[in-house]
Amino acid sequence: MKGEVKVFLLKLKTFLNSQEGWTVLVEGKRDKRALTLFGVEPVVEMKGRKYHDIAQELSEKFKGVVILTDLDSKGEEIFKKLSKILPAYGLKVDGSLRGELKKSGVKFVEKIPEAFTEERWK
Repeated sequence: MKGEVKVFLLKLKTFLNSQEGWTVLVEGKRDKRALTLFGVEPVVEMKGRKYHDIAQELSEKFKGVVILTDLDSKGEEIFKKLSKILPAYGLKVDGSLRGELKKSGVKFVEKIPEAFTEERWK
Protein backbone atom coordinates (compact mmCIF):
# COMPACT_ATOMS: atom_id res chain seq x y z
CA MET A 1 0.00 0.00 0.00
CA LYS A 2 1.34 3.42 -0.98
CA GLY A 3 2.89 5.40 1.82
CA GLU A 4 3.03 2.58 4.39
CA VAL A 5 6.81 2.74 4.86
CA LYS A 6 6.59 6.48 5.39
CA VAL A 7 3.75 5.94 7.90
CA PHE A 8 5.83 3.32 9.72
CA LEU A 9 8.85 5.64 9.96
CA LEU A 10 6.68 8.50 11.17
CA LYS A 11 5.08 6.33 13.87
CA LEU A 12 8.47 5.02 14.99
CA LYS A 13 10.00 8.49 15.24
CA THR A 14 6.92 9.89 16.98
CA PHE A 15 7.01 7.05 19.51
CA LEU A 16 10.70 7.58 20.29
CA ASN A 17 10.25 11.34 20.59
CA SER A 18 7.38 10.90 23.04
CA GLN A 19 9.06 8.24 25.19
CA GLU A 20 12.09 9.47 27.09
CA GLY A 21 14.78 6.85 27.63
CA TRP A 22 13.76 4.45 24.86
CA THR A 23 15.82 2.91 22.07
CA VAL A 24 15.29 0.69 19.05
CA LEU A 25 17.01 -2.69 19.04
CA VAL A 26 17.84 -4.22 15.65
CA GLU A 27 19.72 -7.32 14.55
CA GLY A 28 22.70 -5.82 12.70
CA LYS A 29 24.57 -2.84 11.32
CA ARG A 30 22.66 -2.70 8.01
CA ASP A 31 19.39 -2.55 9.97
CA LYS A 32 20.78 0.26 12.10
CA ARG A 33 22.01 2.15 9.03
CA ALA A 34 18.57 1.79 7.39
CA LEU A 35 16.88 3.49 10.36
CA THR A 36 19.47 6.17 11.10
CA LEU A 37 19.31 7.18 7.43
CA PHE A 38 15.80 8.45 8.22
CA GLY A 39 16.79 10.11 11.50
CA VAL A 40 15.59 7.32 13.79
CA GLU A 41 17.71 7.41 16.96
CA PRO A 42 18.87 5.95 19.22
CA VAL A 43 19.32 2.56 17.57
CA VAL A 44 21.32 -0.31 19.09
CA GLU A 45 22.44 -3.32 17.09
CA MET A 46 22.72 -6.79 18.55
CA LYS A 47 25.93 -7.68 16.64
CA GLY A 48 25.56 -11.38 17.47
CA ARG A 49 25.96 -10.78 21.20
CA LYS A 50 24.28 -12.93 23.84
CA TYR A 51 20.75 -11.88 24.82
CA HIS A 52 21.58 -11.38 28.50
CA ASP A 53 24.63 -9.25 27.64
CA ILE A 54 22.47 -7.03 25.44
CA ALA A 55 19.79 -6.82 28.13
CA GLN A 56 22.34 -5.80 30.75
CA GLU A 57 23.82 -3.11 28.50
CA LEU A 58 20.40 -1.73 27.56
CA SER A 59 19.21 -1.67 31.17
CA GLU A 60 22.17 0.53 32.11
CA LYS A 61 21.27 3.16 29.49
CA PHE A 62 17.54 2.96 28.72
CA LYS A 63 14.08 2.50 30.27
CA GLY A 64 12.46 0.86 27.28
CA VAL A 65 13.20 -0.94 24.05
CA VAL A 66 11.39 -1.11 20.72
CA ILE A 67 12.33 -4.54 19.41
CA LEU A 68 12.53 -4.25 15.64
CA THR A 69 13.81 -7.57 14.37
CA ASP A 70 13.19 -8.85 10.86
CA LEU A 71 9.85 -10.45 10.07
CA ASP A 72 11.31 -13.82 9.14
CA SER A 73 11.46 -16.93 11.35
CA LYS A 74 14.86 -15.99 12.82
CA GLY A 75 13.67 -12.46 13.63
CA GLU A 76 10.48 -13.81 15.18
CA GLU A 77 12.48 -16.18 17.39
CA ILE A 78 14.76 -13.34 18.53
CA PHE A 79 11.74 -11.14 19.21
CA LYS A 80 10.06 -13.79 21.38
CA LYS A 81 13.21 -14.45 23.43
CA LEU A 82 13.99 -10.76 23.97
CA SER A 83 10.36 -10.03 24.91
CA LYS A 84 10.84 -12.39 27.85
CA ILE A 85 14.41 -11.49 28.81
CA LEU A 86 14.36 -7.67 28.66
CA PRO A 87 11.61 -7.16 31.28
CA ALA A 88 13.65 -9.28 33.70
CA TYR A 89 16.24 -6.50 33.51
CA GLY A 90 13.67 -3.83 34.31
CA LEU A 91 13.12 -2.74 30.72
CA LYS A 92 9.77 -1.96 29.15
CA VAL A 93 9.28 -3.57 25.75
CA ASP A 94 7.30 -2.49 22.71
CA GLY A 95 6.77 -4.84 19.80
CA SER A 96 3.79 -3.11 18.22
CA LEU A 97 5.92 -1.29 15.68
CA ARG A 98 6.90 -4.63 14.15
CA GLY A 99 3.22 -4.90 13.23
CA GLU A 100 3.41 -1.49 11.58
CA LEU A 101 6.45 -2.64 9.62
CA LYS A 102 4.55 -5.75 8.54
CA LYS A 103 1.71 -3.56 7.21
CA SER A 104 4.24 -1.81 4.98
CA GLY A 105 5.13 -5.09 3.28
CA VAL A 106 8.79 -4.82 4.31
CA LYS A 107 10.10 -8.08 5.76
CA PHE A 108 13.70 -7.03 6.47
CA VAL A 109 14.61 -3.83 8.34
CA GLU A 110 17.62 -3.23 6.10
CA LYS A 111 15.25 -2.99 3.09
CA ILE A 112 13.36 0.04 4.45
CA PRO A 113 15.30 2.62 2.36
CA GLU A 114 14.73 0.61 -0.82
CA ALA A 115 11.01 0.24 -0.07
CA PHE A 116 10.74 3.95 0.76
CA THR A 117 12.32 4.87 -2.58
CA GLU A 118 10.01 2.49 -4.46
CA GLU A 119 6.98 4.03 -2.73
CA ARG A 120 7.98 7.51 -3.80
CA TRP A 121 7.99 6.51 -7.49
CA LYS A 122 4.69 4.62 -7.56
